Amino acid sequence: MSMRLAEGTQADWLDTRPEAGFSNFLFIDRNYAAHPVMRRIFSLARKHGFQSVLIEHLDEGRCPTITEENEALAIRQPNFTGSEVHRLSFFRCPPNNEPMPGDFIGSVVFKTDTFTGFPNPRSHVYEAVLPPPRNSQENNFIHCCRRYDFHTSAGNFSARGALYAQQNDLTFVCAHVALRTVLASMLPGGDISYAEINRIVGVDHRGTQVGGGAGLSPDQMEVVLNDLSISYEKIVHEPNARLFLPTDYQRNLYGFIESGAPALLGFELEDPAASPGNAARHIIPVLGHTFNEDAWVPEAERSYFAKGLSYYPSESWLSSFVAHDDNFGPYYCLPRNFLKKENFRLSIGLKRFPSLFGAVEAETLAFGYAQVLARFFDKTGHDWLDRFSIFTRLGSLVIRAQTVSRPEYRQHLEGLLDWEGLSLEPTLCEGLVSTLPDYFWVAELSAPELFTATRHKFGEFIIAADKPHATDFSLLLAARLPGYVLMRSGGKLEVNPTALAGHTPLFARSSA
Repeated sequence: MSMRLAEGTQADWLDTRPEAGFSNFLFIDRNYAAHPVMRRIFSLARKHGFQSVLIEHLDEGRCPTITEENEALAIRQPNFTGSEVHRLSFFRCPPNNEPMPGDFIGSVVFKTDTFTGFPNPRSHVYEAVLPPPRNSQENNFIHCCRRYDFHTSAGNFSARGALYAQQNDLTFVCAHVALRTVLASMLPGGDISYAEINRIVGVDHRGTQVGGGAGLSPDQMEVVLNDLSISYEKIVHEPNARLFLPTDYQRNLYGFIESGAPALLGFELEDPAASPGNAARHIIPVLGHTFNEDAWVPEAERSYFAKGLSYYPSESWLSSFVAHDDNFGPYYCLPRNFLKKENFRLSIGLKRFPSLFGAVEAETLAFGYAQVLARFFDKTGHDWLDRFSIFTRLGSLVIRAQTVSRPEYRQHLEGLLDWEGLSLEPTLCEGLVSTLPDYFWVAELSAPELFTATRHKFGEFIIAADKPHATDFSLLLAARLPGYVLMRSGGKLEVNPTALAGHTPLFARSSA
């Protein structure tokens, strides 16, 4: 079904190097009606160092996905006459060369639909897969990229990225493309068709239609997620169900994406002419975040505006969320605190594991546990353990919570080295992991300078995610602190010494 794997025809392979006189703007003006999203995509390809673009036509008879969409368009708009589909693949090598491993960057599929009685066709980017323009080395963390396969007339390739798509406003709208993006990162097949989404929600393009102002409701989006057995958490901010703090939805949004899954973010547009509750709305997929180690906010918030905070949430150093917007293109940065509470309406955070409470609750539990253990491990003479206790008592602990699977945590433990090169003993590692369930919260504990400068931590608490929230110690499954590992044994926490007594790297999962 995939347009990425369809056989292409009428190939044209163009040299896009500046010395060849190629202009992104001129090419898109002449061939794609100055389409702004295509300009964005070509700009990203330029950032990745593309030297050529392979242009292929995809015919309806060779690609069932095109047939499926065109049949839906003919039902929705009886004056639909046909379409032209181009697949453009970007390479880091000159044209007509045999691409080497690493030369393939990604591709974009551009679809133009024509209708009787309308002189101007309707065009949209059906999909695009490109790597993010920045990676974790540049403080960009996108955890839900995946690898996609491509078949072209120049050979078979693969690229890693987050699927982007744009609505046609007739058979699928912004909610469809946002759902498709987030589901692509979660589903084993890496994609879902618009026909399947419409089938699930009962849109047949006859009696029930989308487009032209009609979209999918939050309830319908939930129907899709439930039908596909995707765990999620919904946060609603409507006039009759308002949030308390102006930006409190952001900490929850951060918690979803930090746990390795994307989220949907819905908001209301500013429209002074609209009557209350009738302004247009939009929804976008949020895929990751950027990190600013020199952010002023964490210290200023505590010192000037919110005195008495008991710990630093790691979200305090978030600079922007990374999101696709079908109106603008892929991989845009949405600055922290830009989207005001007055505009925010909905977030649906997808979950890799069905946790019964969120990251914010896991953070507060971790701080409560830290307060108790800081008194237990007071003035031990072990430098880093004593620093943990001091930072906890001062209210200067940094806490970062995310859901993790047991194999992921095992891999993390096995790779840990402290600043002296010491590791966790294999028998202790195996003993700790063997006591844990399939998934759980990992709440990492750090200091501001440690967290921002070296991405290191004192240790972490392992908190049950498959049980209801409770404020006692019953959810603390294990703990690892400098020099000690605490494990459940007979209903109690057993203290085990370890040579791993220094600070260690944070848990890392970023795929881009």
